[in-house]
Amino acid sequence: MSSFPTLENDQKTSMPSGKRIGWTWCVSPRLWVRKIIGLDDTPRAIALGAAIGTFIAFTPTVGAQMLIVLAVGWLCKPVFRFNKLASLVAVYISNPVTTLPIYWFNYWVGSFIVPGNLTRERLATFLDYQGFSQWGQSLWAMLVEIGWPLLLGSLIVGLLCALPTYPLVKFLVESLQARKRAHQIKQGV
Repeated sequence: MSSFPTLENDQKTSMPSGKRIGWTWCVSPRLWVRKIIGLDDTPRAIALGAAIGTFIAFTPTVGAQMLIVLAVGWLCKPVFRFNKLASLVAVYISNPVTTLPIYWFNYWVGSFIVPGNLTRERLATFLDYQGFSQWGQSLWAMLVEIGWPLLLGSLIVGLLCALPTYPLVKFLVESLQARKRAHQIKQGV
């Protein structure tokens, strides 16, 4: 069996016949990568979308990341184009399971530049909210109280993760598309 996904494999893993998408699909980075590299677009657009989504995933904007992707896509449209679906999938790097560890690490990195005294437990209280109004209040309190170390750390970590994402995803997409073309030629399509 090939290490690259095929269209048939992608359909089997992303939507099992007769079943709903399960928790495994939601937390499996392997399936996310398959979804991204299997998109129908240019390798450049998919890789750029994945890199932008990865960067946004590491910013302290939990709950608004998908809207930010769409806004960035709209703002950048006159200058360059990227695959928004690849970005939307990539922002799920930060999800309810990973948000606290990501923000804690980002804060830790940022605290080397701007001193801070946040504990992990205090950070967890910022991420415990119910509803939209509490989300806004929590996000504001988090940015006011721990903003600079978290913001600087998020920008550094986001950039360090997004930069290698572009060439890696571009290589994977090019490889998959070349294999699909070779398979089509072999089948006489």
